[in-house]
Amino acid sequence: MPLSKSLLTLFVVCVLSLTAGAQGLLNKTVRINVKDRPLAEVLTTISKQGHFYFSYLTTVLPQDSLVSISATDKTVRQVLDLLLDGDYIYKESGNYIILLKKTTGQNYYLVTGVVTDKSTGQRLPNASVYERTQLISTLTNNDGYFRLRLKDKYPTAAISVSKDLYADTSLLLSTGRDQDVEVTISPTTYQLKTVDITGHQVEKRWFGKVFLSPRQKLTSLNIGAFFADKPYQFSLTPGLGSHGRMSGQVVNKFSFNLLGGYAAGVDGLEVGSIFNIVKHDMQYVQVAGIFNIVGGKTHGVQLAGVHNNVLDSMKGVQASGLSNIIEGSMRGVQVSGVVGQVYKNMTGAQVQGVIGIVRQDMNGWQVAGIHNYSGGNMGGVQVSGITNYNRHDADGVQVAGAGNINRGVMKGVQVGSLFNYARRVDGVQIGLVNIADTVNGYSIGIVNIVRKGYKKVALYSTDLLPLNVAWKTGGSKLYSILLGGYQPGPYHRWAIGYGIGKRIPFNKVWSLTTEVTLQNLFQGSWNYKSELFTLQPAINVQLAKGVSLFAGPTFMVGENSRDNKVSPTYHYIQVDNRWLGWHAGISIF
Repeated sequence: MPLSKSLLTLFVVCVLSLTAGAQGLLNKTVRINVKDRPLAEVLTTISKQGHFYFSYLTTVLPQDSLVSISATDKTVRQVLDLLLDGDYIYKESGNYIILLKKTTGQNYYLVTGVVTDKSTGQRLPNASVYERTQLISTLTNNDGYFRLRLKDKYPTAAISVSKDLYADTSLLLSTGRDQDVEVTISPTTYQLKTVDITGHQVEKRWFGKVFLSPRQKLTSLNIGAFFADKPYQFSLTPGLGSHGRMSGQVVNKFSFNLLGGYAAGVDGLEVGSIFNIVKHDMQYVQVAGIFNIVGGKTHGVQLAGVHNNVLDSMKGVQASGLSNIIEGSMRGVQVSGVVGQVYKNMTGAQVQGVIGIVRQDMNGWQVAGIHNYSGGNMGGVQVSGITNYNRHDADGVQVAGAGNINRGVMKGVQVGSLFNYARRVDGVQIGLVNIADTVNGYSIGIVNIVRKGYKKVALYSTDLLPLNVAWKTGGSKLYSILLGGYQPGPYHRWAIGYGIGKRIPFNKVWSLTTEVTLQNLFQGSWNYKSELFTLQPAINVQLAKGVSLFAGPTFMVGENSRDNKVSPTYHYIQVDNRWLGWHAGISIF
């Protein structure tokens, strides 16, 4: 309950402060020149000029006392200060100015005034006026007028005036009494600076535009160079809390935001039931029910129910129920229910329910339910339910439910149930279809397509079938074979199969190939089939470019179905279901 009462009190005070900041009647200018006239009559004259009314207790204000005053183009507040000797408080309500007698023991005082351009004398709107120690600030209105309500417990008070494209100005004030000041500030010119688009831009993002007020953004722009450290912050919403509109200039050790908060930085713990917005760096722990956004570096743990956004780099752990974005580099762990992005390099682990994206180099683990993307070099492991994509070189492992794509050199292993692609393979590809420009390693699959690799069509005969054709594709170290054979006649039979082979060149003419195949042999009917396992080395002699002859022995093992025996057609040596035969033919391409 004490916390609830404190928050309620904070809310009421902030609302009153916001209301008081919208002054208009007290800033109207009037002209008056009277001598020895009743105070009530003078007040009536002033109210007629300003087109408003005064409200006061006749028992408190000496309306019959005689006063003399001569004022030209003075504000109503300045005239009242002269008439009432600063003994009264002025409050606006609608078209009324309420005059209240100051009570004894009052613990605050008012500083009012006008900010003007030193060169032109023009009154300046939207200038920030603030007290550094008390962290109280306001903005001048369209007429350059401001009003600060300061606490009377400090021995001195220094107000600072800042505005974009103007030099900062400070005034040292006496305390304990209401006072009116005039401040002039000088325009200044700046050399254009290099703009850093990665950090300190939360006010320009969607979250900042929606959840931060224009007054807070102007304050941040005007006094961007001033920051203070405080042990704690309690807020209801941005600007409605213990630091008021100065919250964006304060680095907090502990910050509790009932709905949402806005701070310059966090060096400890920040908790927001809905959101947290931090202009610069966050260190240690940040927790929000919906989202966190940090404009600078994050070092620690960032947790959100829906979304986290870091505009600079991240070291630590970032986790959310929906999405995470790090616009710099990451060293640590990122966990998202749907999608996670790292705009620069990542070292660590990225675990996403649907899609994981690293736009530059990735070193570590990428695990996603559907797709992983790496825009630079990859060193580590990519695992996804459907596809993985790496834009440059990879030295690691890609495992996907459907397929993998590597646009550079693949020095590790690609495993895809359907397909794999790499520009150059210096490692191993394992998949149904493997595609590459160049293979210096191994492509293991049913179909291996290598643009600059081994491609042959072989026409040959064996001791088992007189007519055979084989398509051989892949690299010279290892290529795949799709084959078929046929024996015509009344006792016709045919075969289909798959195999792998390796070529060992001796010189430009002579080479040795060694192939292992597995065939299904059908003898007159689909019901009579045999499985044949063969080992067939061969000597190859190149006759011309793209044409060569080959011949060699065949070592064959057959497993029969329905007691159907495999009987070679031509000469052979057989022991049970094993025999030694031959094969010979021509290769083209």
